[in-house]
Amino acid sequence: MNDLVRQHTALSDTDLEWLHLLVSEWQLLSDLSFADLVLWVPTRDGTRYVSVAQMRPNTGPTSYQDDMVGHLVPRGRRPLLDAALDEGRIVREGDPEWREEVPVRVESIPVRREGRVLGVIARNTNLLTVRTPSRLELTYLQSASDLAQMIAAGSFPFPGQQVDMDASPRVGDGLVRLDADGVVQYASPNGLSAYHRLGLASDLVGQHLGKITAELAPSRGPVDEALVKLASGYAPREFEVECTGGVIQLRAIPLKPKGSGSAPWSCCATSRNCAAASAS
Repeated sequence: MNDLVRQHTALSDTDLEWLHLLVSEWQLLSDLSFADLVLWVPTRDGTRYVSVAQMRPNTGPTSYQDDMVGHLVPRGRRPLLDAALDEGRIVREGDPEWREEVPVRVESIPVRREGRVLGVIARNTNLLTVRTPSRLELTYLQSASDLAQMIAAGSFPFPGQQVDMDASPRVGDGLVRLDADGVVQYASPNGLSAYHRLGLASDLVGQHLGKITAELAPSRGPVDEALVKLASGYAPREFEVECTGGVIQLRAIPLKPKGSGSAPWSCCATSRNCAAASAS
C-alpha cells in the first residue's frame, strides 16, 4: 500500500498512517457486512482511482476471484465511487452488478480524516446465497452499518488503538451488542458460550455486561470497578478476564454513528485453554 499511495496519490504520510490504521481494523467491517472491501484512492491528477488494499470476509462468499490491489480505473466508470468521494456520504443506490453470473450489491463508503475524504471503500456483497436473515445476521448488519457511518464521519478507526488482528478476537468468535446503558440486547451463541465458560448459568440478554463480567471474574478488589467500565463499553479497549478454564479475551468497540454521545458497543472475546468464544 505504501508504494501505491506514494506513486499514484497526493496523500501525506499522516494520511497514509490513517489508511494503515483503517486497514488494520477493517476485517471487522468485512465480516459484519458479509462483504468484500476494496479501498480506492484518487490519483494525484484526480482523473482516476487506484485500489490500494482489499479484504475478503470470513463470514460469506467473496465477490472477487481476482486480486484487485493495484488496479486503476478512470473517474466516471464507477459512479458510486464518484458520488461518495465528491459528496462525502455513503452511497447505496443502483441495481446489483453481475460478475460471472453472480449478482453483487455495491456500496461506497467515504474514508474521512479531519474533515477530508481520503478515499472510498467499495463494499461488495455476493447476493447468490442471500436468504431471510437471522437475528444474528441482522445484528451483524446493524453493527456494520454503524461502523460504516463512523468511517464516513472520521470517527473510526480509533487513533492510537491499532490492534494485532492475528491475536485480536474476531466477529466469528462471538458477538454481544449492548444498549447505551451497557445492557445486553443480543448475544450470539459463541458470545454466550464465552460467558458460560466464565461460570454464567443464565442468558446474557437483559444483563448489564460490565457488572456481570466483574461478578464472574475472580475478586480483584479495586480493579473490579475498572472492569465494569471496560466491559460496559466505556472506551475502545482490549482486555482479558481470567476463569478457571482459561482466559477470555474481550474487545470493546463503542458504536457512535451519530456522534460522540452515548451509544451501543461491540466486544469480541476469545478464550485460551477453552474453546474459542467471543462477544461484540
